[in-house]
Amino acid sequence: MPYLVAGYASIWLLWMPLRFYTRARGLKRLSTVCKIIPTTMAACLAGYACFAFPAADTASWLLLLGVCVGASADAAINYRLELGGVLFFLAHCLYIAALLLICPPGGWFAGVTLTVFLVALCFLSRYKVHFAGRLFRVGVVCYAAALSALLGAALPAPFTAGGLRSLLGAFGALLFVLSDATLCRNSVAHRMERAREASQGSAAIGAARRRLLQDCLSLGCYYTAQTMFALCAFTLQVKVA
Repeated sequence: MPYLVAGYASIWLLWMPLRFYTRARGLKRLSTVCKIIPTTMAACLAGYACFAFPAADTASWLLLLGVCVGASADAAINYRLELGGVLFFLAHCLYIAALLLICPPGGWFAGVTLTVFLVALCFLSRYKVHFAGRLFRVGVVCYAAALSALLGAALPAPFTAGGLRSLLGAFGALLFVLSDATLCRNSVAHRMERAREASQGSAAIGAARRRLLQDCLSLGCYYTAQTMFALCAFTLQVKVA
């Protein structure tokens, strides 16, 4: 447990600050390395759950594969947005499959998925003018459908199946959706703010700090979500050293 706490603390105290520092200075490769290390740590944790314990089930292996694909997406999205989006979509599909094995779908799955998808479409409608190209917009809608299904599989589980794994999966799914929603909002809003500052010939220090804080919270939610999914791979109540 101390190693787990120390590893998670390093995400906020070391790797995220390094990620923003290197990105601000245009060190793209180094920034990519700093970005994928926390997800790789989560993948190692999920791997420990699968390889060290014979009780690991199919859901555990799917979660491990999902976190590994997520780590690959972290690197890919820095160089090609479309490839990173496809990999994240695949990771979500793996998470959904794992969560449905932990808690088989019932009537709540379809209801929650449809409700979240409609809310997501309303949210995305505010930013659709910033989505360049029809194919890209179709990809965004498909990605939103995957996130909706993720919540549909995760949110009812603590109430219908119970258990720590279901709770971890629900928190992981919620944080993942929150991270993506804030990332979408920040990407558009921050770009518009920078364009306005450039046209005015000045940049407010307070605005820059606010943007950094918002990016930090979005990325922190993402890393915490991946950690939750990695912990969800444990089938037994074990002491993680």
